[in-house]
This record gives sequence, C-alpha cells and structure tokens, in this order.
Amino acid sequence: MSPRTEESNERIREEQKERILEAAMTVFAHNGYSETKMSDIAAAAQVSYGLAYHYFANKEAIFTALIQKALKGALDLMQYARVQLGTPWDRLRWLTSELLRGAQDEPEYEMVVLLALTSSAVPEETRRMVFQESQLVHEALKALIVEGQATGEVVAGDPDLLTTAYEWCIQGMVFGMSYQGYEPARLPGVEIVLRLLKA
Repeated sequence: MSPRTEESNERIREEQKERILEAAMTVFAHNGYSETKMSDIAAAAQVSYGLAYHYFANKEAIFTALIQKALKGALDLMQYARVQLGTPWDRLRWLTSELLRGAQDEPEYEMVVLLALTSSAVPEETRRMVFQESQLVHEALKALIVEGQATGEVVAGDPDLLTTAYEWCIQGMVFGMSYQGYEPARLPGVEIVLRLLKA
C-alpha cells in the first residue's frame, strides 16, 4: 500500500474539520451556548475528544467558525440575488424561496446566529462580529428592496423597517420550526412572506 499524498491528507483533515463543525452546529442550536461542551461536540461528530481539540482550540473557536460560515453563506446569497436576471421582484421571490428552503433544510444555521445575538454567554467579540456581518446582510437586502420600490414592485415606506420586518419574519419561522415543533409543510410559503413587501 502506497503512502497517502499530502493532498489526500489535507482532504481528510478538511472532512474531519467539517464533520466537527456540522455536529457542533446541531449541538449549539439545541443545547445553547453555555450548556455545550467540547465533549458533546466530539461525541456528536463521532471523533475523539483529543481530535476535536486538535482542530479547534476550544468551543469558542468552533462557535466562531460556525458563525462565520453561516454569515458568509447569507451574504453570498444576498449578493447573488442582487445580480440575477429579472426584475427586483423576481429576485426577491428567488431569494425568499432560497431562504425558506434553507430554513427548512438547515434551521440550525439561523438558530446559531440568533444564539450569538441573544445569549450573554457568547464572547463579546463574537457578538460584535455577528452584529457587523448581519448589518452587511441587512444592507444587501435593503438595496434590493430599494430597487423594488424604484420600479413600483415593492411597497413604499422606510426600506430599513421593511428589511427588518422581512428578516424577522424569516427568523420567526426558523424559531417556530426549531423550538415550537411546527412542521415545514405548515409554514407560510413564498407568496405569503412577500405580502409584507408587495406594492
């Protein structure tokens, strides 16, 4: 048997790291920040305690990596929506569909971000990062709403308040699914959510 190449070793390391992050996301989302321990994360990822520490210095490092991944995904989605073909309303419909699909398929991402904003146990530096990155997401969404107002597709009004209402609607649905046990099939669909913005 020939020795593994450095590339295959790197791929294995990335896969293990990703497995730890995926498991940690679920554990943090359901146990909360202060109740989650490295041993919980290692057990959920089915790796040794030592291996979890090999990749991450502590649970704070794992949590920060999760937040960065979730917020980057959200910002990439917003920016992609802005450059798609079609009217601003077409792009808002596409974006809403993607956000709702993500909320149903992976609600833990949104739950971890909400946890970072609401838990006093989360390190202040991480909370600041979440707030700053969330503002970038908010501004990207607001720009799309402003475009829709300019074409008459989006209701008139303060775009900041409309953006906040839209964001909180999506977040509320994630919360309802995660903590209240609502079934995804019973959640409002794209057209119902977009009534908030329809001119």
